[in-house]
Amino acid sequence: MHGTVGNSKFTQSILDIVNLIDGKSPLQDSLFEEASVFFENQETDQKRLTTLDTEIQRLTKAVQSSNKKTASLSTDALKKAKLKFKKEKDLQEQERLKRLRRVSEIGEKIIRLSESEDWEKTQTSSARMLGTLHLLCPTEGFKVLQTKQRFKPAYKSILAMRLLDKLLDKNQIDSSYISARYDPNARYTDARTELTPFQIDVAIPIITAAIFQDIGLLHPKAQEILKGRDGKRDEYAVLDKETRIELLKTNYKYTLEYVKYGLGMEQYVGNSKPERAEFIAKEEQKLKLTVDLLVGAQKPKNGIGNLIKIPQIYASFIFSAKPDQTLFDLPKAGLLITKAAKQSSLSELAVDSLLKILGHFPQGYGVTYIAENPDGTKSDSFEYAIVVELNPENIFEPVCRIATKNLTFVGNGSTMVIPAKRNLYYPEPRKQLERIDPERLKLILKKLVSNYEERKDLELIPSHWDPHTFFQYEKLQNLWKN
Repeated sequence: MHGTVGNSKFTQSILDIVNLIDGKSPLQDSLFEEASVFFENQETDQKRLTTLDTEIQRLTKAVQSSNKKTASLSTDALKKAKLKFKKEKDLQEQERLKRLRRVSEIGEKIIRLSESEDWEKTQTSSARMLGTLHLLCPTEGFKVLQTKQRFKPAYKSILAMRLLDKLLDKNQIDSSYISARYDPNARYTDARTELTPFQIDVAIPIITAAIFQDIGLLHPKAQEILKGRDGKRDEYAVLDKETRIELLKTNYKYTLEYVKYGLGMEQYVGNSKPERAEFIAKEEQKLKLTVDLLVGAQKPKNGIGNLIKIPQIYASFIFSAKPDQTLFDLPKAGLLITKAAKQSSLSELAVDSLLKILGHFPQGYGVTYIAENPDGTKSDSFEYAIVVELNPENIFEPVCRIATKNLTFVGNGSTMVIPAKRNLYYPEPRKQLERIDPERLKLILKKLVSNYEERKDLELIPSHWDPHTFFQYEKLQNLWKN
């Protein structure tokens, strides 16, 4: 098609983020692997500390014994027991800090990739990251459902941040902590400078909440519910109501436990008591924000829990684990969150804000549209395009990069708004092409789809197309160029 298959530097950086969050490696150092290890060892680690503490209490009493020999022998043993306890405590604390710092590092990477020096450039950066995540994720093949799950956390975190900005702009954030730290003139930064205080104190805690929103599902008790005691049950199978409620409660309990104790707060280094007090207070507020988001997401209504709950619902639809969901369904994600808002489980204002950001066609979606003749009249042919911009003027008319011209794939297509009257996703434009000779339509498809096995199952007038293969070519991956 166009050059060689491969990844551009940016595309690879997005894949790296996905793997850093939920990858598999011998070191077990992705965020989700570290959480699994924590859950597996949590009971044993706590028991080890409790046993050592009990021994210290016993020896402390022995040292205070009236029997001088017993007291003397116990003194040395007490020192050793305290040292052993301290070493174990320090070891567990270092592991916790290592996990927390990895989260901060990956949170910063996400910010660097999805934000830029001002609002406008941030929209382009976020569109590029969202679109790349969508285009990289396969729609079929081996373990496709597991792969989709791996792409969701980063996607959710970007949606949460763009929704936050939209609501802040409308002065509709019900959080004194966030509002007090928001300065529109100091909101963004570029790649050459440090993160802004807002990005450190607000953005990273929100990204953390979005990433770890369902981390409790990795706890052994949740895994047993999902996979059965023998581990052979299909974890994506639909659960009955009672089992689902049990799973939700288990997830919620251990998600909070992990964020509070598996990650916790940064450690103060220094000797100043005032600085230490200020540092701890700041860390407590950051952790509280993450916890408040997770708690609020259970029943968001009009609270800040909407910041992660609405992106969660939207992303779960885009990267659905339901095997019967098709690409045609994806523009319905907006309808899903709108319905939830009307049922009063989500904030209507927040849902409306996210829809204005995204429109009804997700970033990276393959749009088919009726082409125009040079004189502006509709032709008897159609072309391919890919959604590439946020904040469309009309939520039903996506801003796209042209992928084909005169039925030939191009790597330097222009950007255009696809009007609803020419977008083949909608029934009326499709009806307009039904008068065309089927053989002519087959000829068009033959030019646009190289593999007959793929082509034979397609509609003669396709409502959409799958750009996943198109995006495998490195030369075609910079759809967001000026």
